[in-house]
Amino acid sequence: MENSQDDAKIFSVRIVSMDYYMASPIPDLDICYSSFQGGMVKEVPVIRIYGSTPVGQKTCLHVHRALPYLYVPCTDLMPQSPQEADTYTHAVSLGVEKALKLKGNAGSKRQHVHGCSLVRAKNFYGYHSSEELFVKIYLWIEA
Repeated sequence: MENSQDDAKIFSVRIVSMDYYMASPIPDLDICYSSFQGGMVKEVPVIRIYGSTPVGQKTCLHVHRALPYLYVPCTDLMPQSPQEADTYTHAVSLGVEKALKLKGNAGSKRQHVHGCSLVRAKNFYGYHSSEELFVKIYLWIEA
């Protein structure tokens, strides 16, 4: 380690167990507004990490603003303008939202998609020498 002052800024936990729960958003701490949904968020996921510190203290760490996401390949379309990209990502978000609503209770007001964006990344499976275009979709956890 470089010096003991840098060590004081690090919080280390040996993870014993993890879970999550859905809670009402806390202003200035959680995501309170969904631009995709165009309204206030009713529930947000909070990750709980149970464990112990290196000196043996028990801890329960609550992690806010962590949303699960997935990448969907976008190889068949190359948006030519930012407006075209926004239209495409919004259409993908609406499609995923609709599919998840059909899977669950169709009358439910529950939000599934927080938003999405276009990103460049290397494909995880197999060898790929260059980056490809993906739609990154942020989801709310289903409780």
